[in-house]
Amino acid sequence: MNGNKLINRIATDRPLFLIGLNLALIVGMSVLRPDTFPTSGNAAVVLLDTAQTGILACGMMVLMIAGMFDLSIGGILAFSGIIAGLCVKYFGFPPIPAFLAGCLWGCVLGSINGVLVTRFKINALIATLATLSIYRGGLQLVSGAGVTNLGNGYTVFGQTQFLGIYSPFWFMAAIVVLFAFLVSRTRFFRQAYYIGGNARAAKLSGINVNRTVFIFFVIMGLLAGLAGALLASRLNTAVVLAGQGVELKVITAVVLGGASLSGGVGTIHGAFLGVLLMALLQNAMIIAGINPFWQLIVVGVVLLISVGLDQFARSSTRA
Repeated sequence: MNGNKLINRIATDRPLFLIGLNLALIVGMSVLRPDTFPTSGNAAVVLLDTAQTGILACGMMVLMIAGMFDLSIGGILAFSGIIAGLCVKYFGFPPIPAFLAGCLWGCVLGSINGVLVTRFKINALIATLATLSIYRGGLQLVSGAGVTNLGNGYTVFGQTQFLGIYSPFWFMAAIVVLFAFLVSRTRFFRQAYYIGGNARAAKLSGINVNRTVFIFFVIMGLLAGLAGALLASRLNTAVVLAGQGVELKVITAVVLGGASLSGGVGTIHGAFLGVLLMALLQNAMIIAGINPFWQLIVVGVVLLISVGLDQFARSSTRA
C-alpha cells in the first residue's frame, strides 16, 4: 500500500485507526513505565480525565456534523458551575435542584448562541467567540473569585465512586451511549448530516434548518452546563477559571475522531475514541515528566494533523 492510499485509509476509517493508536499507546507506555502506567489507579485517573471532554465532545460532534461549532463551551461550563454553587450555598437550594439549575443555565446560554447564529445570521465562529468573552466576564461579575465549600450533599454527584471510578466518568459513559444511539438511529439527529452536507438542499427537502441548528446549540449548552455542575461537585468548589482552554481539547478530539470542518460526517464513537486518545496522551506526557508548555504544543500539533487528514480525505474524494 503506497503512502497516499495509507493516509486515505487512515482519514476515511478513523475509528479503526484510533483504536489501533490507543492500543499502541497503552502497550508502549506499559512497557516503558510498568510501575506507574498500567495500574488500576492510573487507569481510573485516565477515565476520569475523559469525563469532562467526553461530555462536551458529544454536543460538539453533533454541531460539527451540522457544519457548526461552539467556542464558548468553556465559558458556559464555568458559568453553569457558578450558578449551581450559588444556588446550593447562598440560595438554599437542595443539591439536586441546584445541580439542575446549573444544567438549565447552560441551556439558556446555549440558546443565546443559537439565536445569534440562526436568527441574526452571525457566523458561529464570531458569535461564540464573542459570547465566550461575555460569559467569562459575566460569571466573574456574578461570583467574584468563585464559590467554595459547597457542602457534602452537593459533592455526591462528582465524588461518588463505582468500581473504583468517580461518577463523572459514568455520567459521560451514559451520555456517549445515549448520543451514539440518537445520532445513528433517530430521524431528528440524522438531520445534522443533511444540514452539514448541504444546508440549502436540506431546507428544500423540508428540514427546518434554523430550528434544528438552534436545538443543537441548546443541547451543547445543556451538556456544557452538566459538565460545569459536575466539575463543581467534583471539586466542592465553583471555580471562575474552570474550563479554560477546553474548547481546543474538545475540537481536537472531535476532529481527530472523524468530524470534518466542512460538516456532514462524524460519529459519536469516533469522538469518544478521540477523547480517549487525548486523555491517554496527556497522561503519558505527565508520567514522562514533559513540560506543560510542551503538552500544549502537542495538542496543537495533533489538531493540525487531524485537520490535515480531513483535508486530504476531502481532496481525495473530489479527485
